[in-house]
Parts: sequence; structure tokens; C-alpha cells
Amino acid sequence: MLAGFVAGAAILLLTLNGAWISAGRYADTSRQVRHAMEIVSSIDQLRGAFGELMEGHYGWLGTADPKYLAGRDVAAQTLDALGTTLLERIPADAGARYGSALSTIEAIRSQVAAVQTAEPRATSWLDLQQGAERIRSLIVALREREQSLYEHKIATARAYGFWLRATLIVTASAMLVVLGGLLWRIRRDIRMRRAVENNLEAANQLLESLIENIPAMVFAKDARDLKFVRINRTGEALLGVQRKDLLGKTDRDLFPPDQAEHFIAKDRETLAQGKVIDIPGEEIDSVHLGRRTLHTFKVPIHADNGRPDLLLGISLDITEQKAAERRVVALNEELTRQAQLLQSSNEELESFCYSVSHDLRAPLRAINGYARMLEQQYGPRFDAEGTRFLQTICTACARMARLIDDLLEFARLGRQALQLEPIDMTSVVRKVIDDTVEGRETPHPVITTAALPRVHGDRNLLHLVWMNLIDNAVKYTTGVDSPQISIAAEVTGDAVVYSVTDNGIGFDMRYADKLFGVFQRMHSDARYPGTGVGLAIVHRIVARHGGRIWAHSEPGRGATFSFAMPTDARAVDTGLP
Repeated sequence: MLAGFVAGAAILLLTLNGAWISAGRYADTSRQVRHAMEIVSSIDQLRGAFGELMEGHYGWLGTADPKYLAGRDVAAQTLDALGTTLLERIPADAGARYGSALSTIEAIRSQVAAVQTAEPRATSWLDLQQGAERIRSLIVALREREQSLYEHKIATARAYGFWLRATLIVTASAMLVVLGGLLWRIRRDIRMRRAVENNLEAANQLLESLIENIPAMVFAKDARDLKFVRINRTGEALLGVQRKDLLGKTDRDLFPPDQAEHFIAKDRETLAQGKVIDIPGEEIDSVHLGRRTLHTFKVPIHADNGRPDLLLGISLDITEQKAAERRVVALNEELTRQAQLLQSSNEELESFCYSVSHDLRAPLRAINGYARMLEQQYGPRFDAEGTRFLQTICTACARMARLIDDLLEFARLGRQALQLEPIDMTSVVRKVIDDTVEGRETPHPVITTAALPRVHGDRNLLHLVWMNLIDNAVKYTTGVDSPQISIAAEVTGDAVVYSVTDNGIGFDMRYADKLFGVFQRMHSDARYPGTGVGLAIVHRIVARHGGRIWAHSEPGRGATFSFAMPTDARAVDTGLP
């Protein structure tokens, strides 16, 4: 293989030498061809200018028109310039070539002098024509001589070009033979090494792709000087420094002194311990992203002699994670504080409500008692208006007593713990229906009940929910032709939705947000008595079971009250008010 390379190099040198010589001769001949072509072109221009001279002179002689004289003078100046140029292009040592050109130029200049001094109609036309023909013959002879030389130069250039191509072809053929032998010889080595190289290249590409696309900064430093020798795209984006500006630099060249010394100390610690170092949180200044928090792992890479050669680092940007953790902690603290304030407020409100309700009972009983005594002992003495006043006082006292009872019940719900157990909603609803319609004036509404799935909850509280909803449905269908109430349920996802639908008077959805508030009523107390606490009690019970309640209605077209209960058997008291 070495001998083949030496032979090929020798052939190549010889070929280059021959090609250099041939190329030089070809280039020189090409210059001569170009020079000969310029001379022929100058002769052609000279002949054309001479023709213009004679044409202008003939016109002037024939007409004495000054315009012909001007054209003749311009042609004379052109002939003089062309003659000078032609003599400059033909070497003075060219012998007959130069002499022929010189005699032709002198003859032309003599003819020019003759025509410029001639007077109109004083010159013989025959003499002019003879002189012109003689000059034209000189120009033609000169051109034929130069044309012959031009063609000879072209033939010589073509010959040199042919030899140049032939030399290159022969050399290329010889080189192909030598290289063919060498390629055949080394092809066996290539075949054996190709598989190894392909596997290595694939492994390198995979490793390169993994390093460049991993969503973490990966960098490597020289173990001796701690200079960056590699960094991936994520690292460039994180630091805000291009790779070309970072490689070969140390931490001191890139970061503030405090950060740089910290990084270098951790690098030295990693190299000294010879194992992975976990740095859970360290801060770094980025050009575009500001200060970032990193979670970094550093590990030494050992050479064959067992000594550290490189330091490999992998850094995860945990800035947003840390900020989120701080926000979560702050939010939890705020939620805890708000929950404590809410619990305290609820306890105070419930205590106040309970105390006020109890305190109201005594004066209310006194008012009601004295009103009854007045009615019994002094009733006959009152006229009709006085009797109506007493009845109004007794009715108001009874309504106030019911309101106090509802308030006490509402307050008690906030303190009562849930007793969770499997509840058969069908049996609960049937009992509520029996209790609700019993003792009411006819006609009773037609109540239809579908299958109601079981849930976990507090039996007494859920009984209270159904009692309020069904009682409202019965109450607001009073006076409606063919009153009807429908009770149904549907399992949706992780909840059971129960609904009570009636064809009663309904309500305006613009006021739906007031339904479940305390003392909020949609209709007058004269026709539909109530305290306005029932739906608030329902809302509190459903909320404590982790559910929700809502309603939909149109005035005069009935209403539907729905509440959702979780199907999870492990439902717990939410603690909601």
C-alpha cells in the first residue's frame, strides 16, 4: 500500500509538471492568439475608416457641402489614431510584418494629406481612385498576412490544448489504475471497520441527541482547570450565553464572584470525593432569565489511569417549583387563617343566634300570654276592631315562635355531628310524603316517585331535607288545577342527583340566588305561610354532606329543586356552615 501511494505520488508529480508546462504554453499561445485577433480587428477598423474618408471626400468634391467635409475630417483623425495603435501592436522587430504595416500606414497618411489639401473640382477623380485602390490593396495584403498569422496561432493553441488534455487523460488513467489497486486492497479493511463505525456513529448520535434534547442543563468541565468543554442547548438557554462564548471559560469568567467561588468549591469537593454530589438548591444569575434556582448533580469522570479527567454536571431549573411551593405555603397559611376566622365567626354567630332565640322566648311568651288573658277576660268589652288587634298579636306571636324554632334548628345544624350510615332514600321519601299530606285539605297533589339510589349520610338530617322540599312542593301547588309532584334520581359520575319537580306557581330565575338564604322568600306570607329558613336549612345539610343544591323554574310553570350527593361511602362532614 505504501509503494502504491509512492508510485501514485510520483506519477502525479510528473503529470503536474507536464501539465504545468503545457498549460503555460497554452496560456502564452492564447495570449498571442488574442493579440493577433486584436491586430486583425484593428486592420478591419482601419479599412472601414479609410472608406469613410474617401466617401466623405468624394461627397465634398461633388457637392461642396460642408457636412461631407466634417465627416472626412473625423475619418482622418480616426485613421491617424488607428494607425498609431496598429504600429504599437505589431512589434518593431517583426521584420516584414512591421514594414508592411508601416508602409500601409504611411500611404494612408499621404492619401489623407492629399485629400485634405485638395480644392473642390481641382483634383482628378482618376488620381484619387488609383491612390485609394492602391491603399486598399495594401490593407488587404496586410490583413491576409495577419489573418494567416492569426490562424497559425489558433492551430498552435489547439495543439497545445490537445497535448494538455492528452497528458491529463493519460495521467488520470494511470492514477485510476493505481488508485483502483489501492482501493481494492483497502476495501477489505473498510468492510471490517464499517460495521464498527456505523455502530459507534449511531451510539454517538443517540448520545448527542439525548444530551441536546434533555430538559436539563448538561455540562462538562476539564478536571484540571475547571473550564467548560461541553454544554447542551438547554444550558445555553438557561444561562443566556452562547456555546461559543462559554467553552474554554471558567465560572470566574461567567458569574459573580460569590457564585463562581461556590460553584468551584463544589467542583473541587466532587473531584476530591470521587462520587456523585447532590446540590439540592443553588442560585445562579442568568443573562435573560434573572436569578434562577437549580438542583444540580455533579459526578467525576475518570480516565483509564483512574484519575478524574472530566467533571459532569446535570442541573434542573426548579425556580418555578420553588416559587410554587412558597405560594402554596403562603396560601395554606392564609387559608388556615381564614378558616380559623370563619370558624370563629360561625361559632360566634351561632352562639349569638342561639342566645338571642332563647332570650326572645320569654318576652314572646309574656306577650302571647297577656294577649290570651285579654281575650278571655275582657274579650266581650272589645269592639270588632279591638278583637282583630288581639288576634293579630296572637298570630304574630305564633309566627315568631315558629321563626325562633327554625332559627334554633338552623343554629343546631352547625354544631351537630353527622351520623353517617347507608340510607334507603326510597323509604325516607315515602315517610316524608305520608307526614306531609296527612291532615292537609283535599285535593292532595299526585306524587310519583321513581327508584332512588342509596347514599351514605345522616338519616335525620336527610329526612329534614326531603321534608322541606316536598312540603314546599305541596304548598306551592295549592290552588293549581291537577297538582302533580314528581320525585326522581339519576347517577352522574361520582354523585347521585335527586330532584323534586312540581307544576305549581314557580318563581322568577332572576331571584334564584336568594332562594337558599335565611329569611329569603319569593311569595307573600299571606297566601303561602313560612319563615324563609327551610331552604337555608336544606342548603346547609346538603353542603355538610359534600353535595350541592340548585333550582330551576319559570313563573306559572312549576319548579324543580335538585341536590347532588356524593356516592363515596367514606363521605365525611365537610364542616361547611
